[in-house]
Amino acid sequence: MDVFVEQVVTRKRRGMYEALFYVCWVLLVACALVGLSGLMNILYTSADGGLGFRPLAIGMAVVFLGAAFLLWRASMRLRTEYDYSFTNGVLDVARVLNGRKRVYLTSFDVRDLRAAGEEGSAAFQSCARQSGAQLHRWYLNKEAKKYFFFYDKKGGRHLTVLELNDEMAKAIFDRRFLTAEVWDGAYKSV
Repeated sequence: MDVFVEQVVTRKRRGMYEALFYVCWVLLVACALVGLSGLMNILYTSADGGLGFRPLAIGMAVVFLGAAFLLWRASMRLRTEYDYSFTNGVLDVARVLNGRKRVYLTSFDVRDLRAAGEEGSAAFQSCARQSGAQLHRWYLNKEAKKYFFFYDKKGGRHLTVLELNDEMAKAIFDRRFLTAEVWDGAYKSV
């Protein structure tokens, strides 16, 4: 029988992030309008009928259009979700930006893990101290229960921290998929 569990992680307190999202869009529109007006003022006709060039207008257009682009990128990050899916021992992690753009983050087989358990445990501290380990914190709510996974992938060591609900944790920490030497025993209800 196949095991498939999917979880979408969203912010529990989103009010401040929603307000920032709309502030970013108001500033984005204002910067874009100022930048476009700068583009329209680059060339001008002088009193004697010749064409003139305004370098300040180019600078203004570049600065304000660049600011509009950066505000657009920042606004996408304000509405972030994480998708976790677990299928027969393989955990996939993706980030969804603004409800539209899905960005693949990682995928690993839990049978290949070096260590796994709850964040803050002795096993987590040991993995975090290892040299060359890249720490990935792919969660949104600081107060939620978080779990770590330590694995090797593409020649590097990765320590990934995820915010799992009980159904997902139970599926991942099942003895069919996770070996006893990897599991720190923190999830005892399995």
